[in-house]
Amino acid sequence: MSTHVSMHVSTHDNTSRTTSTTRSPMTGDLALSSLDPGDLAELRNTVRAAVSESGYPAGARALEFQGENPGLDPDLWRLLSEDIGIAGVGLPESCGGLGGLAEILAVAEELGATLAPVPFLTSTVLAGQILAACGDAGRPYLERIAAGEIAAAAITDVFGRVGDVACTADDSGVSGVVRFVAYGASSAFHVVSAITAEGTDIFVVEAADSSARSLASLDFTRPSATVSFAASPGVRLTFGGAGATALGHGLDIALLATAADQLGGAQRCFDMTLEYIKFRRQFNREIGSFQAIKHRMADALMLVEMARSGLERVTWKPSEQFSVDAAVNKAWCSDAYNAVVAETVQLHGGVGFTWEHDAHLYFRRARFDAAFLGDAAFHRGRIAALLDW
Repeated sequence: MSTHVSMHVSTHDNTSRTTSTTRSPMTGDLALSSLDPGDLAELRNTVRAAVSESGYPAGARALEFQGENPGLDPDLWRLLSEDIGIAGVGLPESCGGLGGLAEILAVAEELGATLAPVPFLTSTVLAGQILAACGDAGRPYLERIAAGEIAAAAITDVFGRVGDVACTADDSGVSGVVRFVAYGASSAFHVVSAITAEGTDIFVVEAADSSARSLASLDFTRPSATVSFAASPGVRLTFGGAGATALGHGLDIALLATAADQLGGAQRCFDMTLEYIKFRRQFNREIGSFQAIKHRMADALMLVEMARSGLERVTWKPSEQFSVDAAVNKAWCSDAYNAVVAETVQLHGGVGFTWEHDAHLYFRRARFDAAFLGDAAFHRGRIAALLDW
């Protein structure tokens, strides 16, 4: 299919490709991009069409009643990972991956706009980038992710905060309980950050050597689980506390991917609201002609465009303080998405509160994304600490 070709052949413009494959020291070994603008646009269109043709976002309603693997559409993930190749986006080419930061954010934005119930953010991006930062030891697992297997990131010491219950590792194996692990009950293996005698290091534990209990999730498309390890055999990927660096890299990229997911959802909410106020009539006029509505829509558009500008800047010209870039974008996009989706619900009037309308599906995603990997208030505090304010 042409969708597959767009992801797996060289670009035809050598000049553009030379420019796009420039690497930034702030993103480590992750390239800024490996596709020219035309191929990047085709990737976006292909992902959007594939998810839409599979029945989303409307199909997300049925996920609440899904029995096995709740919150996951395995057929859609198979299509996206095998035919289009998004499971390997941002991963090393030697492991079956392709693309860089621009491709990660482009895919995340389209998946956020369509509320796709697939583990791209948590498996390919979060777990994949942690593994990519572990060097050659992570290669076998990166190849599995690129092939479409699902990896769950069972991490507790997020941004240096060790929770009350953290995973530990010693000669007996990995032990501990990790709550709210996205796709934890659907994964083939877990990427675990565990406290060792040397500091934080990264381990891989096969799903068969752990136990997972599904949790109810506000967002039907983002299932979570409590994952337990009891002296579970694991493969150690880092030593001497080097796992903290790998974890930090993966978290920064995942924050930006989450922000892109939020941007995609906010843009879709704005678009559907704009369309609605153009034809909804009250007092013999389209409600979009009322000044109060215009002002609210202008404010919403400003939030969306500022979110887009922030992500565009970090995509193509990251600063020397990449962690600050990631935190700023996550904080801004969290607030922006929640504000825009609130306007979507309100400006649709009574229908915006109904089960049949898509507004509540985006509201659920906005709330989940805002809390994922730290809310806006937490990241504003991180920004202050990182800048020594």
